[in-house]
Amino acid sequence: MENAFATNLNRARKLRGLTMEELASMVNCTKQAISHYENNLRMPDSRTLISIAEALGYDIDYFYNGNYNVNFKLLKVNYRDGDFLGRKQREDVEKLTEERLNEYLELENIADELLKFENPIQDIQIKNTSDAEKAAKQLRKKWKLGEGPIHNISSLLEKKGIRLLKIDFGFQYAHEGLSGWADENIPVIIINATQQDTSRVRFTLLHELGHLLLSITEELEIDLIEKICDAFAGAVLLPLEALIDEFGKNRTAISMPELKRIKELYGISIIAIMVRAVTTKLIGWEAYHNWKKSDLSNYDFGHYEVIEEPKRFSQMLYRCLSERKIGLDKAAQLAHKDEIKLKQFYEQQLVF
Repeated sequence: MENAFATNLNRARKLRGLTMEELASMVNCTKQAISHYENNLRMPDSRTLISIAEALGYDIDYFYNGNYNVNFKLLKVNYRDGDFLGRKQREDVEKLTEERLNEYLELENIADELLKFENPIQDIQIKNTSDAEKAAKQLRKKWKLGEGPIHNISSLLEKKGIRLLKIDFGFQYAHEGLSGWADENIPVIIINATQQDTSRVRFTLLHELGHLLLSITEELEIDLIEKICDAFAGAVLLPLEALIDEFGKNRTAISMPELKRIKELYGISIIAIMVRAVTTKLIGWEAYHNWKKSDLSNYDFGHYEVIEEPKRFSQMLYRCLSERKIGLDKAAQLAHKDEIKLKQFYEQQLVF
């Protein structure tokens, strides 16, 4: 029982994004005391136990539960291109998302690989697309991305503490992605598995990142908020400085070979490049509309070669298997895979 308490306290504290010092301050004890509790060296008295439970937002019974299950709700949900989903469809999408999210966080608990997330641009107030451009530039600076292409968005976001999941919702759920928060501390982005084009996946990831990171003025209409998140995604993918370096200034037109090259280098769709060009005044609106009205059916639009795929869940799953923290039955349950096929695949990957 005491071992369960130590494990659950450690996990609950990390899920809340608190250090030992921060929790100690909240419950009026020392960091050493918290360390002793988490390392199963001693138990808190009843008054301290109540304070810990209140500070972390859990019932006392949670700390003595040996199953280590989690139960999070997805909060502050936003969709990309999900306006045409009906109420029942949204309920279905969010229910399945919460089920998969809780499985992800349960595995994270078992693996003891809890990531703390920090928003590097939370102090920038966003009122329009120009503010989004500034926020994107600041994000690249804070994350030390420079001005060049970002090779893999999925890998970057997972390293920064964003939980990414790819879910097959079925063909009738045609939204591209959604985002939200688990317990207000854990940022989550979901990609619809039916979405295939890599450049659109990359844009969707950063659009949803905009919903998570940007401090957008509350009274703005949803259409403007979506445009702000689009502007943020485009600016993160293709910074203004890079756009000018590639195309120069005051263009009257841009050729398809130029657009194809930028798509294949930066992993941003051709339409998104053209939107960036007109919104940053690299070209005028007349040139943009003429391009949209032109016949492009015979042109090669190019392809971004990097595969955008969340990998952290699978990495944790196989680490837990190799370290015998879970069995194949539990791994198959969490991964929604056939146990026999998972066993065959896992054994093929083993290196002793």
